[in-house]
Amino acid sequence: MFILLLTYFQSKYIGFYHDDYGYGSLVYGVTGEYSGRGLADIIAFCKDHYMNWGGRVLFFFFQILSMKLGMQGFMLVQAFVTGTALFFAYKTVLTVVNDHEKNWLYVLCVLLGSYLLFYPDTYKNALFWASASVLYVWPLCPLMIGIYLVYAWHFQHAQSCGRLFLMGMMFFLAGFSQEQIILAAISFAPLFLVSASSISQFRILKKPLLTVQCAALLGSCCMLAAPGNFKRLASGHDGGMHTLAELPAVTWELVRDMLRAPGAVIWLLSLAAALFLLRGTVIRRLLPFLGMAAATLAIFYVIRLRYISPRIYFPASFLLAIFCSGVFPVLVSKYSSMKKYATKFVLMLLMLGVLHHSYYVIYGYYLNYPTVIANDMNFKKAGELPTPPHEVIFYKLPARYYHECMPYDNRPYIEAWIKSYYGLPATTIIRYEDSPIGVD
Repeated sequence: MFILLLTYFQSKYIGFYHDDYGYGSLVYGVTGEYSGRGLADIIAFCKDHYMNWGGRVLFFFFQILSMKLGMQGFMLVQAFVTGTALFFAYKTVLTVVNDHEKNWLYVLCVLLGSYLLFYPDTYKNALFWASASVLYVWPLCPLMIGIYLVYAWHFQHAQSCGRLFLMGMMFFLAGFSQEQIILAAISFAPLFLVSASSISQFRILKKPLLTVQCAALLGSCCMLAAPGNFKRLASGHDGGMHTLAELPAVTWELVRDMLRAPGAVIWLLSLAAALFLLRGTVIRRLLPFLGMAAATLAIFYVIRLRYISPRIYFPASFLLAIFCSGVFPVLVSKYSSMKKYATKFVLMLLMLGVLHHSYYVIYGYYLNYPTVIANDMNFKKAGELPTPPHEVIFYKLPARYYHECMPYDNRPYIEAWIKSYYGLPATTIIRYEDSPIGVD
């Protein structure tokens, strides 16, 4: 409940921006026209998108269905999805460190504290932008459920055909998401076999690891084989491929940006501690999360983006937070002198994460929220009128840093998506005014 409460308030004050309206109105990245919003229209839109723009359609399908619940309904779904991912991350680490004494508290506090101390732009550009969140954040939910089932199968002997089917389904969903999560999903089985267990135990692990590997590969094939991927690549929309001479610069940029996170010091300390504890079985069982974090960034050694967006760091940051939450209780159990201060430390870390996240990340969205709701209500009422209005006022969000692109940010093409989303004709004029609510 605590995790869900945290993710609820984290997502509560977010609105729709930029291409969220394009996906919600079934017009983004397609050649056809879809006037309805029913299930058949959504499926037809996803097929068109798959053929002409890209293969990341499965989670866009989930996004569009969730957007039918409205802005606030979508954010409730997102809070549940992110909360579920965090919960199964927590449960996975407990299968490794065992739920005894205060390990549950150490894992929970370090996990959530680290999760709340990512680089602020990573939340803004991933979690707080619906069309990015469904690709960079939501797939972590099925991935973590699948990983938990594998860990529980091996370390808790929770084995059944139903669990085998479910873990396969979860890895298929993760594989059918986007490229970074694909690399994490397909790298998990070999990493788990080598690091979290041993090759000699392959007979015991054969069923779950072959299941998740095949499922992840099948899902990734469905995503990567989309004709739209090749059309988009040929259009020059993306940046192409890196040369060998560019790799040192790419490495520096990735490392520099990751270390901008306030929680980077926790990652570095955990990595240093893991080096001293590497001979321990428990630490080895956590190494797959390090490997998957590296895999999510490795793709950018091959693909050259027009610019490296902060959202690409969310999956790696999330996986590093899981790793850190497992290292701390191992340290405490090895060095008994730490037990006296461990509880105070993890509670302070969690409090630091909550305070930092509340002020430096959430507060700006909280200031924008009344204006977000006012715009949503104005346009809903306008779209329901028997005769469409000649003009509708769109208030500019007062805290300018705390939102993604809007049409008044020199992005006039977004206007057409907004009108389509709210059922307004192209002839309706959108007039932009400063918000009467303002920012203190």
